Amino acid sequence: MLTRLLSFWAGSKFGSNMLNLPVYRRGHTYYLHTRIAGRQFKRSLRTSDTLTAMIRATKLLEAVAVSFDLSKIRKYELDLSNGIVRADGPEDHGRLMDALDMLLKVKQATRSAPPAPAPQSPQGEPVESLGIRPATQHGLTLLELLDKYLLLKQVKPATVTALRNTCKEFTTFFQSKCYIADILVSDITRYQEFMAGKGNVPRTIDGKVGYIKTLLNFAIKQGYLTGKNPAENMSLLTKQQKLTGGYAIFELDEIKAIFDSEYFRKQKEIDPDYYYVLLLGLATGCRVNEITSLQFDQFKVSPKSTNYIVLRDAKTHAGKREIPLPAEIFTDDFKAFIKQKKEKNDSPNLFKYAPREGKGAGNAVGKKFSRHMEEVKVSREKLVFHSLRKFLNDHFMKNGVEFEPRCQFFGHAVENVNVATYSNIYNVDDLAEITNSLQTGLLVDTKIIGRGTKPC
Repeated sequence: MLTRLLSFWAGSKFGSNMLNLPVYRRGHTYYLHTRIAGRQFKRSLRTSDTLTAMIRATKLLEAVAVSFDLSKIRKYELDLSNGIVRADGPEDHGRLMDALDMLLKVKQATRSAPPAPAPQSPQGEPVESLGIRPATQHGLTLLELLDKYLLLKQVKPATVTALRNTCKEFTTFFQSKCYIADILVSDITRYQEFMAGKGNVPRTIDGKVGYIKTLLNFAIKQGYLTGKNPAENMSLLTKQQKLTGGYAIFELDEIKAIFDSEYFRKQKEIDPDYYYVLLLGLATGCRVNEITSLQFDQFKVSPKSTNYIVLRDAKTHAGKREIPLPAEIFTDDFKAFIKQKKEKNDSPNLFKYAPREGKGAGNAVGKKFSRHMEEVKVSREKLVFHSLRKFLNDHFMKNGVEFEPRCQFFGHAVENVNVATYSNIYNVDDLAEITNSLQTGLLVDTKIIGRGTKPC
């Protein structure tokens, strides 16, 4: 009924051979889909109400009609709110009467008819399997959903910024208020193409789509959204591609070039924060944000005199761990650095780096590390600070450190159920016995400490 009405009304007002304006209903939302001057024109009418859909469709038509010569078009005028009815000749008068009659029928039907049920597939499949999710009376927008997510979830500041930036970008791209019930798989695909057109690499695209997927999964779990997640299974990279296409691993000669360099040695005086962050990165394989956010009370000594750092805050249970440090790291200079920081700092943080709006705590270190590599002529692609972590793990593996203690040292989850559930956890003294000699050996090879150096 509504599709015929709008097509007829459009024909009466704008010329029967000029435009065809079919209006169709998907879920509980009406859409206008036609062709104008040979180009496809499709818009959601953002309503489940029949009369509202009709009015909005005609408003859209009026907006695009400015490109046509309206002086050559015969038309009637119908303004129900002011009681104005005008026709341009007998033919338009007849069309006007037909339109009024149909308006009354539609209005009566919408008052008496029950709400239309959500469409079902011929085989009786649920609507969700068709990618159709009925809109709620008061649906959430993507940005409103983000606020609810942040209210209930504990999220790090850098992640909050990334989530918010992604939601704002997607909402702008969506070109409307972006109700979550209106997001379709095709919208995610177009967003991927949009990002690719801006020069984003597949890993970045997958990351942003991953944020949207997380939020929509939350919406489904909390009952804000029904049906399947349109961002599910939309990753461009396979798991294998992510493993092989990620950051590169340093080779030993590159490690020596970086650490056994005049540039690095000068940093001990010029920028000791950077110097000791890099030193700990080499010895522990920690992520840059784990090191730059270290606080004084995270440095510990076990009853057996093993030096170690404890990481209490991590995204996974495995990431919360104790990492042994070779005693040789704690030179008089390093102890003096820590003491000076304790006396000078108002905060409990050891290093000067702190998260900034839109940037993580390790962002400044990462940028300086890139300049450091350029200075010492280490220019192989995909080498970053995180490559130190990969190097140390590879170094341990090649030198006989077993799988389980390596997983515990680096905070990797053990996927094998038997190992993860029933194996004994290595205490920090056990780990130190396995790893300290290799850690110290790297410090010697890079001439950070001299051969035969004794702990202070």
